[in-house]
Amino acid sequence: MSELKATNEDVRHAYRLLLGREPDEQGYANHLKLLAAGTLSPEQLARGFFGASEFTARFGCLVQVPSGPIPPHTYAKLHCQACTQYQIESPSFLYWARRLGERPGGLHRKLWEWCFAAQAFHERGKLRPGMRGLGFAVGSEPLTALFASIDCDVVATDLDQAQAAQAGWVESNQHAAGLEQLNVRGLCDADKFRQRVQFRSADMRSISTDLRGFDFVWSSCAMEHLGSLDHGVEFALNAMECLRPGGVAVHTTELNCESDTDTVETGGSVIYRQRDLLKLAEQLRALGHVVETLDFYTGETEADRHVDEEPYGGKAHIKLRIGGFASTSFGLIVTRSGGSDGRT
Repeated sequence: MSELKATNEDVRHAYRLLLGREPDEQGYANHLKLLAAGTLSPEQLARGFFGASEFTARFGCLVQVPSGPIPPHTYAKLHCQACTQYQIESPSFLYWARRLGERPGGLHRKLWEWCFAAQAFHERGKLRPGMRGLGFAVGSEPLTALFASIDCDVVATDLDQAQAAQAGWVESNQHAAGLEQLNVRGLCDADKFRQRVQFRSADMRSISTDLRGFDFVWSSCAMEHLGSLDHGVEFALNAMECLRPGGVAVHTTELNCESDTDTVETGGSVIYRQRDLLKLAEQLRALGHVVETLDFYTGETEADRHVDEEPYGGKAHIKLRIGGFASTSFGLIVTRSGGSDGRT
């Protein structure tokens, strides 16, 4: 029996079904050349569309998602860097997306933030049974449940209900009022979750002195909501006090992709420039902490270049417009110094 060959009509159907449009003249002509050579099967035709930049920019990368108790080995550790499509579709990020109950390869910066934190902690040996983690402004994010499922003990914090309601976080469903909201995806066994997780109110601008001795600390796009650039910086500095020596902090925040001079400096959502983050890194290093190399590369794919506009409904949400500036997520990884850093 001869192998099935793709037809002209198969090409048209592929454009309509997989790209949602009619064939463009040049693309259609290129496919006709392949058909004429007699080497293109329907499966090969589909795979070609799945790997096209136009398809991956809209729907993400269709690859086999790694499984198992730990993510696949990588040869290079994460550093302080910006969200990109390439990283979202990397094997380790695909692995964590599956563990988080998300669609692997989904082109959304929030997914990148969660995968970034999980992978950064994993690489540095912090996601092991008995490790203690502290999350700030956890909202409805799934990281608490993920870390508890790995047998870490977690203290999850958020603003108290009155403050959160005043700030609008309750109405927008971005605030945690208790334990129940933190395991709604069922990522962790219910009994284990109750044993491993505590929830308490906390203000990032005034961290309680009893929140100490943790192996890892995180916040996911929260430090830009403290009222000013300076308030966010002060939080990042003070949060290091919550770690034991050798503990790791991971924070994601907004990066201005368009300007290193003008930005949003005060208000409900500020945007950090490269120079602001470089200065923060200098301050942390001056205190003896280890800050991973800062890399401000923001990607070159169609999805990386696309800037989602309000009301933010695009298929690709790696960059978005905030206060007139294109912004994306940026991740910081900091390891506490081996001794006292002198801060009170």
